[in-house]
Amino acid sequence: MTALVLLLAAIAVLAKWHDGPVFWCGALLGLAGIGGYFIRFDSPRGAAQWILAAVGFCMVAMFTIQLLIGVLS
Repeated sequence: MTALVLLLAAIAVLAKWHDGPVFWCGALLGLAGIGGYFIRFDSPRGAAQWILAAVGFCMVAMFTIQLLIGVLS
């Protein structure tokens, strides 16, 4: 669950700031969240974990898009 919270925080930071140290702090938050996501949901068991894994996958995609927007703009 912590991984999803880190990803959500990173998405919120990257949605508002597209440069500077705050942007890079958001990027580090997101990378920590992605690491936790892969550790926690590498083999989900049960319906609840599958749902959380699917939500986390969507959050990883959103984080990636936000990071690319910030880096490429």
